[in-house]
Amino acid sequence: MENLRDVLANLGTYNTSKAAGNFGIDIPFERDDDNSGCSICGNRGWLTPIVPTGHPDFGSIKACICRETMREDEMAQRLLAYSNLGYLSKYSFENIAEKGKNRSEENASAFSDAFKKSSDFAVAPKGWLVLSGPHGSGKTHLAAAIANRCISVGKPTFFIYVTDLIDHLRYSFSPDSELAYRELFDQVKNSPILILDGVSSRTSTPWAQEKLIQILNHRAAGKMPTVVTTAEKISSLDPFIKSRIEDSELSQLIVTGVLDKPESQISSLETVPNGLRRMNFESFDIRGRPGSTQETRSSLENAFKTARAYSRNPEGWLTLFSPTSGSGKTHLAVAIASAMEQDGKKIFFAFVPELMDYLRSAFSPSNSMNSGKIFDEVKRSSMLILDDLGVERDSEWSQERLYQIIVHRQNYRLPTVITTRTDFTIEARRGSATASRIQDSSSGQVLKIDAPDYRLSV
Repeated sequence: MENLRDVLANLGTYNTSKAAGNFGIDIPFERDDDNSGCSICGNRGWLTPIVPTGHPDFGSIKACICRETMREDEMAQRLLAYSNLGYLSKYSFENIAEKGKNRSEENASAFSDAFKKSSDFAVAPKGWLVLSGPHGSGKTHLAAAIANRCISVGKPTFFIYVTDLIDHLRYSFSPDSELAYRELFDQVKNSPILILDGVSSRTSTPWAQEKLIQILNHRAAGKMPTVVTTAEKISSLDPFIKSRIEDSELSQLIVTGVLDKPESQISSLETVPNGLRRMNFESFDIRGRPGSTQETRSSLENAFKTARAYSRNPEGWLTLFSPTSGSGKTHLAVAIASAMEQDGKKIFFAFVPELMDYLRSAFSPSNSMNSGKIFDEVKRSSMLILDDLGVERDSEWSQERLYQIIVHRQNYRLPTVITTRTDFTIEARRGSATASRIQDSSSGQVLKIDAPDYRLSV
């Protein structure tokens, strides 16, 4: 995920209570520096009513008259920027297997039901949808698919990991913060459609729990469309959150799966998701988006040739870097995995934020899984692909585990592919030991891809 502070600071805020009567804007938008945009909605295309809690229009979305003249691709870009989805903008109901990862008949049936109900919610978001299930059961993917479906029909949706939200709120008290606490808190609390991924009580401080409850209480009072995912038993959550989830007039509770045996869980984690299987070298388009420059096409062609050569002779490390989402990094990483699997080689493929969630769960004192065995399997795998390194929840625990994985694989020169939107050159200058090792030319190469987002093609 992109840094929330940067997203909101870059998009800015706008209040239209004077320009539009009883309507106002309380979500971010892209500023129009030449002041040629709409004076009512701030050139975004939608409004949210400023009305008391309980009013029929509370939490609703109103289209601005300027929407009629706004190009569809322009609106899509603004909604996508607002969503904070980043990597997850690629997940849709069309590319997620309807029965999940098919680990067992019970889980396939549970996920199939969750898939249908999530799809129905995305068509008509109303009240709360709660996705409950163990790590790796598809909760986040379904939540992202809901967000992308809503965005595709012009409904503003905001997605955020709960731990990220708390970190950003805490940081907003800092004198260095570009965004005031109250401004950021209101942006999230009043989002037309809000998705909170990873609700938990296990690691929350009293302050963090209070902030989360304030947000959820506000949204529950107005029955504002909200999606919540949690890997914990509902009974273990805060009593207030538990009571709202169990309120049948407000929430719909869906189970995405049950806890598998440790061996089954790690097996499902290490494979390329079914929704990404279509990504291979044959389907990679080196031309980029329509109207791409010669520099873009050259960059994509070079990345394609380098990745294909690496798949045939995987020695050292290959880091695919682009600050832009959707530039083809993951496509090439999956293509490498597919080509190597066809040659009978074993691949461990992991989306880094999901991997860290899984490892955090495995190391929990209440978990019966063999955390040491699982961690060793990750760091010692004969071929490891770390997708979207650098966007994981930036905790000391996560950084320490990642560093251990990086150090081990560098010391033993184990083939590793990394995709990232983080400029590790800058991070290395700031003193990051992990970034320094990734930048080490003796281990491999860092390949920059200069290409815009494929997904915004027109």
